[in-house]
Amino acid sequence: MMMKEFTWENSKEDFGSKNLIGLDLETTGLNRNIEYERPTSAAILETNLDFESPDVIVDDRCRLPYHVLPDAGALNVTNINPLELMDEPLSLFDLIQKIARYLERSHEKALVTYNGAAYDLIILRHSFFAHLYDPYLLVKGAEDRLHIDLYSLAQTIYCFFPNRISFHKNQDGKVILKQELMATTNGIDPGDAHAAVDDVKTLLKLAKLMEEKVPEVFYSALASGSKKRVIELLSKNLFLNYGEVKYKERIAVKRTPTFICQDPSYANNLVLFDLSFDPEDYLYMTPEEIASILNKKGSPFFNIKANRSPVLLPGNLCELNGLSFQEASLRANKIQENIGFKESVVVACDINSKKRSPWESPDYPESQIYSKFIDSHDRLLSKAFLESESTEDKINIIHQMNDGRLIDFAKRLLASEDESCNPVIQMNYQEFEAKRLLSEDDVPWRTLNGARKSIENVAKRMTVNEAIMSATKTYYDIVEKELRK
Repeated sequence: MMMKEFTWENSKEDFGSKNLIGLDLETTGLNRNIEYERPTSAAILETNLDFESPDVIVDDRCRLPYHVLPDAGALNVTNINPLELMDEPLSLFDLIQKIARYLERSHEKALVTYNGAAYDLIILRHSFFAHLYDPYLLVKGAEDRLHIDLYSLAQTIYCFFPNRISFHKNQDGKVILKQELMATTNGIDPGDAHAAVDDVKTLLKLAKLMEEKVPEVFYSALASGSKKRVIELLSKNLFLNYGEVKYKERIAVKRTPTFICQDPSYANNLVLFDLSFDPEDYLYMTPEEIASILNKKGSPFFNIKANRSPVLLPGNLCELNGLSFQEASLRANKIQENIGFKESVVVACDINSKKRSPWESPDYPESQIYSKFIDSHDRLLSKAFLESESTEDKINIIHQMNDGRLIDFAKRLLASEDESCNPVIQMNYQEFEAKRLLSEDDVPWRTLNGARKSIENVAKRMTVNEAIMSATKTYYDIVEKELRK
């Protein structure tokens, strides 16, 4: 079947009947080791592309197991009292299960987040993993789940259609793309910012604004809304358009890329050539010369991560990047017809991959999500464990598991969710919590010492909510008392 021409109008025709799922998490913090952070609250709202009154699917906070300590700064920003979390009817496992079950049965609906590709969805992936759900639940290729990240849409709009919506700029004239500021600058009330349900309502209003004012970007984002679709669009189109706002400089960078290859050392890295540059200056470079400028500032070679929800625009918008369609086509054909050049780029990727430090397997289960795939045997056992209501059956299932990561997670779930389980498992779990949080070593999770230091840091970085900080100190004391029993 011949692929339909990639235009935003064709995309609107294809996806105009899809329902949207808005998702936002408030979490325990922004640890440099994100795999140890977990949701403290979550909201999921569902609507259609008419953006009628959205249905609230999830709007919950949860109790945290003691070994998942929240950062004081995160609690201060989200205005979440950890003592109140202790009385929530849902445990962390209950919340993760509620989210996972909904997403499993709604894969045909397009997911909408704000900076979710870099944060919320990564937190969810690790949370699913640590609770025996499929960590790749959101990216199963066969289901073609679409995800649009409004942060990426905002960047693309700022690059190609900066006058269609309003953008906030700081006193230095640099654009700031935070969701709350994007909303207020465009006359949208963000409600209680950093409350999950209000954040989702706000992001859906922003989605509506973008759909109405910049349909070229909104519907192109849906067309490139999965890893599979990104690779397919780049492979089957001579060239496309892509924009990003550089994080530090806050400047708009417009590109008109043609696809060269997937990085052989990391398939999610798609290597592209920006047609704003004349290919003649690069076609006869050696692999070593290409390797020295791959992804360097001012280079025509750059990467797009296929799994980070990039927004690709149709090639016919290249004139917005100062290139005629004829010139872009001519340059792209020079690249595509030079097989030797493309092979040199592949070799250059290999040269650079060998310069990287060798990957070492992490020591702790939460960090081992990418160490190996979960095989079908253990995936089925995980599902059976989650569906079983019998403690005895769950213990038998654990004995049949082969994957040490999942065995650890299952034992933690058994001990934290079932107070009547085997006393030995309970005792081992309590020892695990104490060892983890009372550690004096340099560890990737938040210890009690680290948590208390986070209280000291709050005053240095933000306005202090005294009631929340007082409750946080008390919460840490309660946790320590329990651990030292």
